[in-house]
Amino acid sequence: MIEKMISGGQTGADSCIIGVGRRLEIPLGGLVPRGWRTERGPRPELAELGFTESDSADYPVRTRQNVERSDATLILATRPDSDGTRLTIRHAESLGRPFLLVDPFAADAAQQIRSWLMATEPGVLNVAGNRESKAPGIEDRAEQILYEALTGLS
Repeated sequence: MIEKMISGGQTGADSCIIGVGRRLEIPLGGLVPRGWRTERGPRPELAELGFTESDSADYPVRTRQNVERSDATLILATRPDSDGTRLTIRHAESLGRPFLLVDPFAADAAQQIRSWLMATEPGVLNVAGNRESKAPGIEDRAEQILYEALTGLS
């Protein structure tokens, strides 16, 4: 079903695809702001994993482009009111692209994701959400529930 997972390469929810992709052998990619910007500093090593450096250093530019380059967007967030999450939702809605907003700490998060993936069947899945500094622990939890959701697909 999922042929590729993409994200913006930021800490937190974005980075959860790295561990999941390696474990399940799903190709990775996505646009990262110019300079390989993340809140922990540049991460040029993302290029080795399939990510691409954007022409713009602007976070909103890469957010919109990743939504446009995917079939559906999974948003993992404990703070759905963050600027990035609101932008992701607005852009997905403007394009008529499916998206799901899930709190990865919810007890049924993996089941919500699995059901949505079965219904939408995206080839390219964009994964977005809160940064680690805005939602401590989200990266590990997001990786755990995304792995659980994907391994539970038939």
